[in-house]
Amino acid sequence: MQTYILLGKTSQSFATAMLNKPQNRRESVQPMLEAFGVEEIAFMFTNNPEFNFVGIIKAESDEVCEALVNVVFATDNFSKFVWNRAFDANDYQKVFELGQQNMASYVSSLKEAGLS
Repeated sequence: MQTYILLGKTSQSFATAMLNKPQNRRESVQPMLEAFGVEEIAFMFTNNPEFNFVGIIKAESDEVCEALVNVVFATDNFSKFVWNRAFDANDYQKVFELGQQNMASYVSSLKEAGLS
């Protein structure tokens, strides 16, 4: 399973609903996470003006994460909701090892134009 960081900015509709009936949203979304086969690592709200929700999940693929994010965004609870693939230090090292193995095959546009 891959790790993903979800960032969201709650909407006015979210604030209205929460003020009218305060609720634990983590408990409310659990059935949806289970339906997608997603494991929740963190589910937190912050005071950041750009993104005031942070979630960390494990999912089988980018497609699963994208589908989940689209469902959440469609609820109108968020004005922004994005995801990022997260890499631990060992996996990130492997990314650069792969790049190192294949970087000789790249020809820059400047080199191709005879300018470098």
